[in-house]
Amino acid sequence: MALYMTQTMSEGVHPSVLYYRKQTQPHVSHEESGRFTQDAVNDYARTYDVPADQVEKGKYMSSQGKPKSNKAVEI
Repeated sequence: MALYMTQTMSEGVHPSVLYYRKQTQPHVSHEESGRFTQDAVNDYARTYDVPADQVEKGKYMSSQGKPKSNKAVEI
């Protein structure tokens, strides 16, 4: 079974978005998890036209199953 990193991003009145990415290894490096979080922040900021430094980062989780929500965004 594939493992995924997940994290929710939000900002003000804009909706929360659950981002996910397939892990390259069972134990994710800090570099890989950091890159995932930054990519999610940047995508959210571009999508909702908000400053990246105002995006609120939700709880990061690794070794998750693939999100079942059709609103989750794979990056």
